[in-house]
Amino acid sequence: MLFFSFISEIFLTTSIMLQLLSFASTINAFKNNFPILVKDVCYQTIFILIFVFLLVFNSEIELFSFAYILFINIAGKYTKLLILLFGSVLSLIILPALFLQKLNFYEFFSFFLLSLLSLLLLVSTQNLIFFYLTIELQTLCFYVLSIFNRKSAFSTEAGLKYFLLSSFMSAFLLFGMVIFYSCLGTLSLPEIYNILSFGFFNSNLNLIINYGGIFVVIVILFKIACAPFHFWAPDVYEGAPLSSTIVFSIIPKIGLIFFFSKWLFCLGTITSNFEEILLFLGVFSCFVGTIFSLYQKRLKGLIIFSSVAQIGFIVSGLSLNSTDGCSSVFIFLIIYLITSFLIWGHITFFYTYQNKINTFYSVYSNSFYLTGLSGFFTKNPIWAVSLLIIFFSIAGIPPFTGFWAKVVIILELVGQNKLVYAVLLIVISSISVFYYIRILKTLFFEKKLQNKNKEEVFQIVFINNHYQKIYFIFILFLFLLIFILFYPTDFYFLCQIISLTY
Repeated sequence: MLFFSFISEIFLTTSIMLQLLSFASTINAFKNNFPILVKDVCYQTIFILIFVFLLVFNSEIELFSFAYILFINIAGKYTKLLILLFGSVLSLIILPALFLQKLNFYEFFSFFLLSLLSLLLLVSTQNLIFFYLTIELQTLCFYVLSIFNRKSAFSTEAGLKYFLLSSFMSAFLLFGMVIFYSCLGTLSLPEIYNILSFGFFNSNLNLIINYGGIFVVIVILFKIACAPFHFWAPDVYEGAPLSSTIVFSIIPKIGLIFFFSKWLFCLGTITSNFEEILLFLGVFSCFVGTIFSLYQKRLKGLIIFSSVAQIGFIVSGLSLNSTDGCSSVFIFLIIYLITSFLIWGHITFFYTYQNKINTFYSVYSNSFYLTGLSGFFTKNPIWAVSLLIIFFSIAGIPPFTGFWAKVVIILELVGQNKLVYAVLLIVISSISVFYYIRILKTLFFEKKLQNKNKEEVFQIVFINNHYQKIYFIFILFLFLLIFILFYPTDFYFLCQIISLTY
């Protein structure tokens, strides 16, 4: 029974090993003339993820493994399906991002699958030791992905920073685990919850356990890039290859936020001791992300700091540690993932077409500055409207779904008498509308800039159907950003199931 419940993880592990071995022998064979296999490996990766998706969809639920290390339930099943779904669609924009920077290494997708495997195990784990192992596996994969551009000093710097800071945070996590084991004699989440539910500890022991819980929370906040623990994200995201940045900014947040909600629920009553701290950090993250976004001149940097602000909303909702609060967080998370996929997909295609234009005119490829979008609507009206939908949704302007995602979290804060924090989030969110409107003003109303050196500043013209397959997914996700607001019942019901059963 245990084998069949985790057959998806077993199949994924076997597929990764076979993929590495088979393509390693093929690409190094002299008789094959050292073929470039990135495109084939990408399609194979999508096939593997679709197959794993079907295995998870038909897997058994409500099953414990030895010593509560792994556990399958409905919430974990749906979360795994989300990870696999977004992993599959992300592969379609990772491929052109690799070609853009001439990173013809098939191993990228093997490490990408390993990071997904770590997240699938993270969703199922019920033990802090196994949580540490899955986090370390993910960290090693992301460290390799961040230094994939071996010719770039920025990529090497990004990988080194991520590795050193993650190692430092691993020490925090281990210290928190030591505190829990020395005080409670167990690292199993269900057993920790049962022991803490009695509440018979003296004040000194309660204080020590609070410190242990805070250490684990700090590590998770660091991993999801919540201020003030976001300091690594701008440098690593900017220095890493575009394909790696796409993976970092979307995939890990699903599993980490799911485990974060489980951890806060596991702590039970002692969560109230640092509920105000978490809520303050959530609002502070919104403030920091919004203020730094105001000064960004590059679209990539703006999206990075904007994600810090979005994470602040998620942490604010999780701080309530209630069923309704968690369901509102998952609503916000899924909508955030959809908009993140769309914006990174658009950035990838913008860079790709700009590279083609620069190659044709023998012009040096410039960075993607916001001013480069001047006159974009006159040449690409459909893509400009697409960006309008995306940025209005992120800003939280009705009738787009991003408005509903923010409203449900703010309403939960009001319902828990956190009026000051709710007002602060509204004010900060209103400020963030400025830089989104500024982008749209550049898109629709500013004229194309002319460079005195007669070089193209940034010009994008979509003239062929090379990426026609991904257009359908873009259209589907854009439709969801509007559709969910008018028909939210099924979507809200799914998020309620996840929050009630984790």
